[in-house]
Amino acid sequence: MNRKKTTRPTDFRAWTPDFDEWPERWMGMEEDLDYGRRLLPYFAEFLQALLEEGLSRRTFALHRDNLWLLGGSIVSRVNMFEEYADDPLDKLTRCVAGGGILPDLFHQMSDSELDEFARTCRRLERYLKNNRPTSRQSTPRDPA
Repeated sequence: MNRKKTTRPTDFRAWTPDFDEWPERWMGMEEDLDYGRRLLPYFAEFLQALLEEGLSRRTFALHRDNLWLLGGSIVSRVNMFEEYADDPLDKLTRCVAGGGILPDLFHQMSDSELDEFARTCRRLERYLKNNRPTSRQSTPRDPA
């Protein structure tokens, strides 16, 4: 059988075409949109690093989907507790610590799905500890 060799994408957006729409999908209120947008650069760096590791498309998609779920859960909590002034990187770092927060609708997830979500959080936690995110410099700060 002659298999056609596919070219691996060089940009994570090839496997995440809706990435820039994530904040709109996470948003419950207008204030959520800016916070979600401020999380995106960190997610972009992580997704690009995953792609560059050479993960299979299936493994990449699993982490991508869990990352989307994580972002929505963070924005939901920011909304609930009106934590819009919290630094997105600090919030993200706290939310992935020790296997991560429980995602929204966690009670509808199987044990294996929850384990995979925690695995993604641990991997992102390691990434954040071992890499200095460049996005922090470009993240808008609220005047104090």
